[in-house]
Amino acid sequence: MAICWNICGYLATHESIFMVEYAYTMSNKAQIADNQQGRLNVKLTPDYILGLVDGEGYFSVSAAIDRSQGWNCHNVRMVFGIDLNVVDGQILYDVRDWFGCGKITYKNDERKNFSDQLRFQVRDMWSLTKIVIPFFRKYPLKFPKKKKTFEKFMEIARMKEAKEHIGSKGFHKAQILAKQLHI
Repeated sequence: MAICWNICGYLATHESIFMVEYAYTMSNKAQIADNQQGRLNVKLTPDYILGLVDGEGYFSVSAAIDRSQGWNCHNVRMVFGIDLNVVDGQILYDVRDWFGCGKITYKNDERKNFSDQLRFQVRDMWSLTKIVIPFFRKYPLKFPKKKKTFEKFMEIARMKEAKEHIGSKGFHKAQILAKQLHI
């Protein structure tokens, strides 16, 4: 007996982002194997993603001078992510599949009263500027603090695309915005 369901996702192009519906068919044996891996078979929606990111997500930027090569290199790194307890973290695989980008890593936490986590992160500029940022522009975050953080994140991404962060003045501006992101 075959089981069918729809998964909602995004297909990115160089100009815009399109909603795409994928239809998958899975046999009972495959479904049982999938469930044994702890995967949730849920249909994600933009509202679900927004709630998850408003509550557990983050936009982070580090702007530092890298002197490891013997010269000063203005290094601006950006990341969008969601960290969840391992027990709840399986939904991150669905989030990754829904966005069509990012990596999931395991974070071992040996501190007392802390739990291990699964971490979904998007770090590459193409995915950030062509998939993640357009999604949150189309579906704005609800919490004012997270919304303000995202606006600064967008500004830094714009600066990086324009290569403004390479010069001293632009890099200093990126450093200031990065610090404001984490306040």
